[in-house]
Amino acid sequence: MAEKANLIPGPGAENADRSFARGMTGLAGAGLITKALGYARDALFVAFFGGGALADAYYAAFRLVNVFRRTVGEGALNAVFIPLLEKEKAKRDASAGVFFSSAWTFIFGFSAVIGLAGVIFRRELVALAAWGFKGTPGQLELTALLMAVLMPHLLFVNVSALFTAALNSARRFFFPALAPAAFSLAVIGVLLFFHYGFFSALDERGKIIMVAAAASASGLIQALALVPALRREGYRLNFTNPLKNLSAAPALLAAAPAAFTLAQDQVSMLISTAYASFLPAGAVTAIYNSARLVQFPVSLFAAAAASVSLPELAGRKAAGDTEGFRGHLRLALSASWLIMLPAAVGIAVTALPVCRALFEHGRFLPENSLLTAQTLFWLALGLPAYGFNKVSVSALYALGRQKEPMVIISCQLALNALLCLPLGGAIGAGGLMLATALSSWAAALAFMLVLKKRSGFNPLSDLPIFRPTLAAAAAGLAALALKRALGPAGPLAVTACAVPGAVAVYFFCLKLLNVEERKLITGGKF
Repeated sequence: MAEKANLIPGPGAENADRSFARGMTGLAGAGLITKALGYARDALFVAFFGGGALADAYYAAFRLVNVFRRTVGEGALNAVFIPLLEKEKAKRDASAGVFFSSAWTFIFGFSAVIGLAGVIFRRELVALAAWGFKGTPGQLELTALLMAVLMPHLLFVNVSALFTAALNSARRFFFPALAPAAFSLAVIGVLLFFHYGFFSALDERGKIIMVAAAASASGLIQALALVPALRREGYRLNFTNPLKNLSAAPALLAAAPAAFTLAQDQVSMLISTAYASFLPAGAVTAIYNSARLVQFPVSLFAAAAASVSLPELAGRKAAGDTEGFRGHLRLALSASWLIMLPAAVGIAVTALPVCRALFEHGRFLPENSLLTAQTLFWLALGLPAYGFNKVSVSALYALGRQKEPMVIISCQLALNALLCLPLGGAIGAGGLMLATALSSWAAALAFMLVLKKRSGFNPLSDLPIFRPTLAAAAAGLAALALKRALGPAGPLAVTACAVPGAVAVYFFCLKLLNVEERKLITGGKF
């Protein structure tokens, strides 16, 4: 397969590469901090509450709130609001500020209504999403209560998503990506209070409700942290009179398909959670923890590539720069592919020692680690597809093509639901994750065909495929060798050596094979 050089013509190619790499580095750095705090939060949580029915109730409730959050806020806003704001900014008058105020008013009001509806219909929503909990006394009721406590989080995080989109449009990535760390810090703080004997009068049910309340309040902290940066960019939190001016509402409502499309990973996990609610206790927690681990490379690199690229892709589309669009799309997809491919191999090889090192503490038992590792192995097989799909959706929205992603993702979710029944019955929780991986690869194939048709970009010829695959295979073999050699030393030693060792082998092989696209990830330093 041909592996082409940079597609961005002319003397601006090097600057485009550097700009993309800087944006990726900033987002990845912030993401690394938030993910590290997230894993500390999850490890403390399962150490305190274990991996059984109580944790299942919390994670099922949180999954439901996450779907609303990604659908109403983060899912649509980054891919839809940024192109709209870019058009307003191009008018070089006060249009951008007026449009932002209109969007702020709409998102705040709409999120408040959705949050209130979630509280009122909490039991019905939980019954639909985790029907199997009805067979366990008190499980459905506790999950519904936790969902109601978490619902205010939806309002604040959706508002934060709007702030983040406006700041990303101004090419400010690091601090907005760091702000979600408030969630992990709040939960960690409460769990540490429990550890040191505070609130000892509460039973476990009361304590997990308190954790949910802290998580909910963290959204307000996140939103407030972004306000100063927003003001520096010239945006004000002025409510618009809906009777006079709510110009953003029609555009954002028309983008409803984008919300559903870009929340597909959460909807997919919700489908898996619904099936897992019929499995033995611990399945929902295993799915949540395995999804969190897989989200590490996805959030650090694939989502970062999509976020950094979106303003640039939208700007090039608005300027009619077709070649520049294709060139920048190549940068984003190359960066995603170069990380997702070795991540899939590495996670599959080291799944069990990683799960044991991260989670097997306190009340999280070896059998919980084994179940989590099994689900993680099958879910990791879809990593390259997850990354490709995220960038592809952003590219198509930058092109103004909303219908194709909607159709592809809808078919993916339908295929996922159909595959869950036979694969879940055969393999259990791991089978549910295999269904997610297979359906994601089917969607990736569809996106390849659509991108070629709409932009002339052919992933099979325009992306580096063969040499990174060889490098990933070498890294996987290195991880396997270190895993076997260090096995007797324990899971922490295996994780501490096998993971960075495999990463070092991978990047050494990329350099040896002269894969120039590696500089998109390293910032040009290796």
